[in-house]
Amino acid sequence: MAKARTEETKRILMAQIPEDGKIGLQELWDRAGGGSDAFFGALQSMAARGEVNVSGLRDGDPEQILLSRPGENAGAGESELSAVARSEAARLLAAGIPQLRSSIMEQSGRMAREILKDGIPRAREELGAIVELPPGWPGGLPDVIKLPDNSYTLRDTASGTAELARRAGESRARAGEAQRQRRLLDELLAEHETLSEEEIEQRLGAPLLPEAAVHLMRLPGGRYTHPDSDDAWDEVGRYLSRSEPVSRKEFMRMFKRHKELVAIIKKGREEPPFVLLPDGRVTVETRPEGREELRRREILAYVHFTLKERMGGRSFFTLEDFAPRERALARQEALQAGCVALKINRRDIFGAPIKTGAEKIARELQELTGLDLPARGGATVPAAYLMENSLNTREAGRILGVRPGEVTNLYEQGHLQGFRLEGVKRFWRVAVETLRRSPNMERLLKRAERVKTSDAARILGITQDQVRRLLKDGYLRSAGRTGPQALQLRRGDVEDLLARLPEIKAGWEETPGDERPARRRKRRPRRREPETARTPGPIVLDEYQKKSIAALLDGYSVLVAAPTGTGKTLVAEKLVEHVLKQEREVIYTSPLKALSNQKYRDFARLYGHDRVGLITGDISINERAPLLVMTTEIFRNWCFSNPSWMDNITHVIFDEVHYLDDMERGTAWEESIIFAPSHIRILGLSATVPNINELACWMEEVRGERVVIVEEYRRAVPLVINWITPDYEVLDEEEAREETEALRQAGSRRQYMG
Repeated sequence: MAKARTEETKRILMAQIPEDGKIGLQELWDRAGGGSDAFFGALQSMAARGEVNVSGLRDGDPEQILLSRPGENAGAGESELSAVARSEAARLLAAGIPQLRSSIMEQSGRMAREILKDGIPRAREELGAIVELPPGWPGGLPDVIKLPDNSYTLRDTASGTAELARRAGESRARAGEAQRQRRLLDELLAEHETLSEEEIEQRLGAPLLPEAAVHLMRLPGGRYTHPDSDDAWDEVGRYLSRSEPVSRKEFMRMFKRHKELVAIIKKGREEPPFVLLPDGRVTVETRPEGREELRRREILAYVHFTLKERMGGRSFFTLEDFAPRERALARQEALQAGCVALKINRRDIFGAPIKTGAEKIARELQELTGLDLPARGGATVPAAYLMENSLNTREAGRILGVRPGEVTNLYEQGHLQGFRLEGVKRFWRVAVETLRRSPNMERLLKRAERVKTSDAARILGITQDQVRRLLKDGYLRSAGRTGPQALQLRRGDVEDLLARLPEIKAGWEETPGDERPARRRKRRPRRREPETARTPGPIVLDEYQKKSIAALLDGYSVLVAAPTGTGKTLVAEKLVEHVLKQEREVIYTSPLKALSNQKYRDFARLYGHDRVGLITGDISINERAPLLVMTTEIFRNWCFSNPSWMDNITHVIFDEVHYLDDMERGTAWEESIIFAPSHIRILGLSATVPNINELACWMEEVRGERVVIVEEYRRAVPLVINWITPDYEVLDEEEAREETEALRQAGSRRQYMG
């Protein structure tokens, strides 16, 4: 039907377009008339199909848009107009139609006003029979109003004035009724907290007006309440319990209707169940972040009370009795209270900011250090007493007559007592004076001196390669480096080895690599000689493995630092065997998913698939097995979300524990160590922990338990650097240097001979 009407309209329009001329868009409307929607629809269809040619300017003026018929050769439904011409025609019509619509609306309004000036209201149908009324009429005609009987008139007519007066009275009555309902609603809600719409209308005796309840909050069940009622706040709390904590600014924007609640939060105060986090975000008690913050406050209150008790009457105190989590907060609270942090004999100690007599301070320090410190002077704070009776490195060096580096050497060798005050190393004045008067001063300085490997070789009467072998076998210990290759040793350690050297050398097996062979003129790629197969015998544990296993069985946490290939994993396997025999559980963590998968396969071969599980985030296999292999991040998440699952777990093994120092992922290891349940013991394995003593001290601080350090310096798989030439010859360092020099000289000769 609609298609038939469109075709009829198109036939009428085509009849109005001259065969050999053009007609404007405005004139075409004036001639064709009819419904505007049908007119514009038919015209756009004709332009899109190329049945009419459109030309003119793109400014949208209907009088400047001209229409004409296409060429005489156009067949039925066909057109010689190109796609570009049809597209241009559609754009010109699209620009002119809005202005023509506006013109039609204005013309219709003007004619309708002329008809309605007589004051007689008329229905739309009656007006439409006289004037073409476009869709949406009388939109845009503010002087035309609609009467209750659906007829139209002008505002300034008698009927129009009466209708406006009626509307004003009705509006005033509605506003008065809305005020009455709002007042009654407030009274009802003050008594009942929440009401349904049916209950409200029953008490009001009339339908509830929307504007009367605009200031109220509608709960999910359909009941109304005040935005600052308990039920409304509970609804806000339920929303926050299902979402992440929001910032304070976002909270005030989202819940601005709850004026009292927003005012409380804005002032930084709390109202249950809402919790303000330290970073300024808002959450509720039921969220993990809220529970964590409330627990932190409880611990902080306990810490604050306990610290006040400890500082009262003592100049120095420790935090060893605090639980690991409480200890971190206690340290923060102590520093904020003005206490100074000390480290004496590897113990973290705090000096209270309270004045007391010098005798009392000296007596407490004697218990800690064993030194007889001076007790003269009046009342002072511990920090001032420490500064007065200690020296920095440079001052101690001036008194001893040595360089600051030598003072540090004496301290590291245990010949000079000192402490750290706020991280800065200081030395007791009494200890410095005693050392200065000591007749062994020169000998101690000489023993603490750092020497190069060449000097050590000269003292021992051996080659530098043999000195390196002593280091590799653990008979000597490095004292640092001055460069990538400049290894240093303590003279005292070297001299102490003189007496044992013959015995050590006798135990060395003579190998072709002990002495450097003469350079051959013609070299061939080195090949390993096939080794004779050996029958495996019983496993003999190294000393560091025995020590590690013994400490674990005694109930201590253990840190093992040993070079790659020396058997650190064997310590973990022995621990796993012991735990499984007791029918308890153990967790093995690694930093990489690939390494976790490998360890799972290894342990499954050793102990059976039914006793080993794997959890990496991507894979979960037998997750209730007594031996679980997982990534460290998974274990960290367990510490927070599933602590009850760990009641039967006795140990957690951290492979590659040095990842604690990783900038991006180190927090997973740190939080795992801090928040692991207190009954779990830790085994940390690594080959690259240069500050293992500091790590152990930190673990003792946060875990509240002793941590045993086991170090092994002997490298079972020696690191040897070789060079490969373009001819695939393998060279040692000396041969490589000779080869490089020969190539350099050959290049220089070519440069001058060319």
